[in-house]
Amino acid sequence: MCGIVTIVKNTETQELPDIDAMLVSLYKRGPDDHGILSFPLCTLGQTRLSIIDLSGGHQPMRDNMRDMAITFNGEIYNYKDLRSELEAKGYVFTTNSDTEVILKAYQEYGEECPKYLDGMFAFVIWDNKEKRLFMARDHFGKKPLYYAFDDDKNLLIASEIKALFASAKIMGTIDHHTIDNYLALMYVPPHKTIYKNIFVIEPAELATYKGGVLRKEKYWQLEYTPINISYAEAREKVRELLTRSVERRMIADVEIGAFLSGGVDSTLVTSIAQSFLHSPIKTFAVGYQDYVSELLFALEASNKIETDHQTLQAKDDMVEELQSVMEYFDEPHADSSDFPQHLISKFAASKVKVALSGDGADELFFGYGWYTKHMNLSYRAHLFDKLFLNPYQIYIKNISVFSTAERRKLWGKNKDYVSDFVRPDIKTSKLDPITKINFFDLTTYLPGQLLTKIDRMGMMNSLEVRSPFLDQHLAEFVYSLPQKYKTGKYEGKKILKDLLEETMPPEFVNRRKQGFGAPVTIWLKKPAFKKLVEKVFLFQESHVYQFLDKREVNRIINSFYVTGDDSYFYKIWVLLCLELWFDSHKKYHRDTRAPRQ
Repeated sequence: MCGIVTIVKNTETQELPDIDAMLVSLYKRGPDDHGILSFPLCTLGQTRLSIIDLSGGHQPMRDNMRDMAITFNGEIYNYKDLRSELEAKGYVFTTNSDTEVILKAYQEYGEECPKYLDGMFAFVIWDNKEKRLFMARDHFGKKPLYYAFDDDKNLLIASEIKALFASAKIMGTIDHHTIDNYLALMYVPPHKTIYKNIFVIEPAELATYKGGVLRKEKYWQLEYTPINISYAEAREKVRELLTRSVERRMIADVEIGAFLSGGVDSTLVTSIAQSFLHSPIKTFAVGYQDYVSELLFALEASNKIETDHQTLQAKDDMVEELQSVMEYFDEPHADSSDFPQHLISKFAASKVKVALSGDGADELFFGYGWYTKHMNLSYRAHLFDKLFLNPYQIYIKNISVFSTAERRKLWGKNKDYVSDFVRPDIKTSKLDPITKINFFDLTTYLPGQLLTKIDRMGMMNSLEVRSPFLDQHLAEFVYSLPQKYKTGKYEGKKILKDLLEETMPPEFVNRRKQGFGAPVTIWLKKPAFKKLVEKVFLFQESHVYQFLDKREVNRIINSFYVTGDDSYFYKIWVLLCLELWFDSHKKYHRDTRAPRQ
């Protein structure tokens, strides 16, 4: 895993932005090695976390035959098969790395090359003969890629936004419409950034740049094509595809571990992974002292699978850790599981360089309560929803931390910044409501919230995290299965639970889902966190007061701490994470005040 940067100059005589400082800012993404490769118009850089071909995979990598080079972040799981196909076509390789395979695949397939890659990736290729840049990002958006133009019209590209700022050529201009999206979702939608002048290569998107013109297009998208297959056949196909996916993600020249929470997803992945090893796999779990914890279930799973299991207990006064996490995130992010993801990544990184996870299973196999919520609404308690809203509309309403009306109050005189967070293609989709929820989860929630969290918290601790459920072929198959194969009236992940029951007892498999989030309601009431909330919102002029209504923010805080209304806890958490993020990133921003509307 790596951090990558690229600069394409507007003219050959243009002064080069500070690429050394850009690489330093990405040190945690790649502490093992670094390199810079320059052409008259383009300079590529990389920091490397060595996983495959430890001695021969140095980057940026120049091609051995053609005048082009690549800088690459990620892992290509089918690189050996793809290499064999390319060798049969006459290509000659000088390393054993997956990086060189991408470079040769681009020469053979051109802009089609990302379609041939099975893995997680963000890469940039410079063709010096054509003076043309090509870049792409993986199917689900596991690895990030951002770009911006400076005042001299140089194109700057990097794995993280902080590297763009480190160039000393970019200052961020806050997009208040995206702030509004964050207030609704607690994360920034993956098709946007928090800045007006910084842009993102979206999941499954490629881009070219030549002669001052940048062009972007999608190379892949999930397509709902209903499959006529029996449940037994579907279960066996899922077994086959998941087993193959786990096996492919075991490739490495370093030791691989696994996150083992004791839930269905991580237990199934760990069990399959262990079947390919001759010694116990190292597994990691985190708990919350006396609060709700799955540590006992993780231990039960470990004992059954026979792993080398290690646990960590989170404290409840982790104010400094929260501030550190918000500082590392390039954009505001308020998922309560950011904490445990950081802690378990830090813990695992002390033992291994790579960890498998169960992420993506809930999105593919309907593991969340919102997939069945509409089936269980009572007319007495939810008459309006029952009569006037379909399941998708109920879902959009329920996932909003701050509703549209609440955000208008927060913005006060600036309420024109209230905007829709749903991409137009999702909004106008003709999919049925449940499939539409699933499409939103897989294309917005998954990359914007979960994969951002996994990548940043892993890279903050120099740990590569691999997600076998997010295999392209598995996802395409499961997405088109009948809904009844994924969920019943009260719970989802039917196929996965059936598979896991072959290893674990039914009472383990079918217990109520607990989730991975921290006990935020309890934490906010602890003295350390309460003092922090009071300090940043009540006793000083917070950054958010440059655009949000101070009286409304204070009303929300008092509703929780004075009136005792616990329903406000996540609203406070979202505002707190936003303020801490602003405070730690203020040096990168132009004036954040919202102009009068």
